[in-house]
Amino acid sequence: MIQAQSSSNMSFDMTELSQSITLLLSSIAVEEMALAHIVNGEAEKIQYVLGTLQPSLFQPEDVSVDNLLAINDSVQRIMEDVLLREVMLQMKFSHIMMALEVNSMRTHRT
Repeated sequence: MIQAQSSSNMSFDMTELSQSITLLLSSIAVEEMALAHIVNGEAEKIQYVLGTLQPSLFQPEDVSVDNLLAINDSVQRIMEDVLLREVMLQMKFSHIMMALEVNSMRTHRT
């Protein structure tokens, strides 16, 4: 609900604003958890190929350099994508914080 104070000055209902902020922050948290699962999966992929994740079908001596390089390339691509998502989440969080500051300044002025 938007409450108009005048034609040029509008303020949001604080309950609705609070709920919106909570939902936005929750969405960031859910995305962070998903990224953590992806990173963990990539770590397990490497451990599996190296034979350090039990049970493994491979022994370290069975893994070729070409296989290791292919896994490395795959993990690197995924981690680059994760990094980009992290940057986007940081920007989203920063925008939320800026909106909170702007709203706080407006409510303290009136």
